[in-house]
Amino acid sequence: MQRLREISREKSAEMTRMYSRMSQLGQHNAELVLKNIEANTRMADLGARQQALEEDLARVTGERDVQRAAAEQKAREAEAQTAELQCLRAALEEKAREAEAQSAELQLLGASLEQQKTELLHKEVAMVALTGTLREMGEALEEKEEAL
Repeated sequence: MQRLREISREKSAEMTRMYSRMSQLGQHNAELVLKNIEANTRMADLGARQQALEEDLARVTGERDVQRAAAEQKAREAEAQTAELQCLRAALEEKAREAEAQSAELQLLGASLEQQKTELLHKEVAMVALTGTLREMGEALEEKEEAL
């Protein structure tokens, strides 16, 4: 009986230890549940923040793409204007060469005209001299006719 009492006390002490350990495990479990709730709350907050950041990233990426497209369009327009200006410059250079050629031709024509004027002047002088000579000869002839 003594042995039964001793076994009973041992079992009672073991049960007390087990209830104490069970109480500690229950408290630890409650702490873990609270930590899990906090972690889930943080995860939800981080998920919401990540979603907001992804939306901002999508918006900024869209704006960047629009700006890039506008810049590329402006670059194409600038290239087209440059090409057009190069064509105009080439046309102007061609016109300048034509104008230089015409100017040289005009100078030649002017020189030719001056030469022709000089020749005409010489011919006029020669005609005046011939006219004077013819008049003198005519007068001399008339004098000879009168003398005869």
